[in-house]
Amino acid sequence: MTDRSTVAETRTRERARSPKAARASSARGVGGIKSINKAVAIVREIHAASRPLRISELSKLLDLSPSVVSRIVSTLMKGGMLDHDEETNRIQLGLGLAVLGHSALGRRKLDLIAIPVMAKLSEDFKEYISLSRLVEGRVAMVRGGPVEVMHQHTFLTAVVPVHASAPGKLLAAWLQEERLVELLELRGMDAYTPTTITSVRQFKDELRKIRKERFALDDEELVPGFRHVAAPIFDENGNVVAALSAGGPKAKLNADEIEKLRGALTNAGIQISRQMGYPTAAPRP
Repeated sequence: MTDRSTVAETRTRERARSPKAARASSARGVGGIKSINKAVAIVREIHAASRPLRISELSKLLDLSPSVVSRIVSTLMKGGMLDHDEETNRIQLGLGLAVLGHSALGRRKLDLIAIPVMAKLSEDFKEYISLSRLVEGRVAMVRGGPVEVMHQHTFLTAVVPVHASAPGKLLAAWLQEERLVELLELRGMDAYTPTTITSVRQFKDELRKIRKERFALDDEELVPGFRHVAAPIFDENGNVVAALSAGGPKAKLNADEIEKLRGALTNAGIQISRQMGYPTAAPRP
């Protein structure tokens, strides 16, 4: 049996074991403020579905009464967290969440340290530079441009899969085995292009190589015709907390350009790591 089949079967078993009971217990708010837990569960369920849902669907998924779901949804709509599509009578995530998410960017210690370094790299290579972190099993990327753009606090954001992106592979390379398997079971290993890694065994081999070289490459694994390069950022304890990355069309990023970008990203990552309190990093020669 292939590794991919094993992942798929495990995901199926997990869904069969958990579903309504697990979501219901979370939504009912065991040990917490029940109404807040229910609201969080509703938002997460809509996010997980990747499509708008009806009140009746949310009610069944969370094992809550339609009236309870309706009241909470109405409150969240007033706060801009959810929107109601009148044509389909379905509930979707609201733009208020995007505003809050944008406000969360650039305010952490790592962001404040990384922003000027990213701006300098962007100036040098005339490319957007991305700072990526793992968030709920996916890679959240914050992209920064030249200095004048960064000074305006303008960010482009994207969420990409772990197994098919350079920053995702790099961040996965330092995960504990149990956490890695859990993540792959949760998110799967879909093929985005013919070169996407979809085998757990092959992916683990790739991660061993990445740990050794401290560098990851997405060679048309997410988008045909595009390459992406990533280097790690360490905290004071030596944990990889983020990835610094950049990329572009394959025609532009040949082997020589990839090596130049790799060196620049690695040294920039070390610069940020040192400011994060990681003193033992040495610049790449």
